Amino acid sequence: GKVAIAAYNKALKINPDLHISADEWDTRCWHGAINKHAQDVMFACEEAVNLQPENGSFKRSRGVARALTGDTSGAIKDFEVYVDSVDDDNLWKSPVEGWIKDLRSGKNPFTEEELEGLRQ
Repeated sequence: GKVAIAAYNKALKINPDLHISADEWDTRCWHGAINKHAQDVMFACEEAVNLQPENGSFKRSRGVARALTGDTSGAIKDFEVYVDSVDDDNLWKSPVEGWIKDLRSGKNPFTEEELEGLRQ
């Protein structure tokens, strides 16, 4: 969470050319979001998507962070892009479709129970 973010910011000051891959940004985004630090890692989510805008999985991660920070319409958009980018047999397709449905009906799909499941 915050410790990792602070460490990264310190490293960046020491070495401004520090290269972080899109996958690393996405990992920070996902783990921060599901561990209730969505606001703190939103910049990481944006970095991952900016580096690889065609990567649906990065949009799925950013969608979770967006939903958890109250950006429902942004989350729905990200989740729709993700669903459109994967095959029907993708294990994540159905849960993400459920998240879209919940968000559209005004329900927050990211209950403590759901977040705990995502941490497994």
